[in-house]
Amino acid sequence: MGVRIARWFFTLLGGLLLGAGMVLHGEVALARYARHEVASTFFLWRELGNLTFAFQGGDTRFALAMAELPDRVIRESDRAAWVLVTIGGLVALVGPLLRGHRRAAAGGGPVRG
Repeated sequence: MGVRIARWFFTLLGGLLLGAGMVLHGEVALARYARHEVASTFFLWRELGNLTFAFQGGDTRFALAMAELPDRVIRESDRAAWVLVTIGGLVALVGPLLRGHRRAAAGGGPVRG
C-alpha cells in the first residue's frame, strides 16, 4: 500500500513541477514577445505610452513593464523553467517505475529465492 501511495505522490509531484515549468516557459516567451514589440515601436509612441502609463490598457501596461525588465531576469527565468521541466520529468518517470512486492502466481505469497 505504501508503494502505491509513493508512486501516486511521485507522479503527481512530477506532473506539478513539469506543468509549472511549462507555464514559466510560456510566461518567458510572452515577456520576450512583449519586449520585442515595445522595442520595435516608434520611439515617440513608446515615450508617449510611458508618460501616459496610468491611462493605458492592460496589454500596453504589461508590454511597457516587460520592456523595463533586465535581460538577466529573463535568462534566469528561462533557466529556472528548464530546471523545473527536467526535474519534473524525472520525478514523474520515477513514480511508475516504483515496484511493490510481487506475489507468486499460484500460491499468492511473497516470492522467495
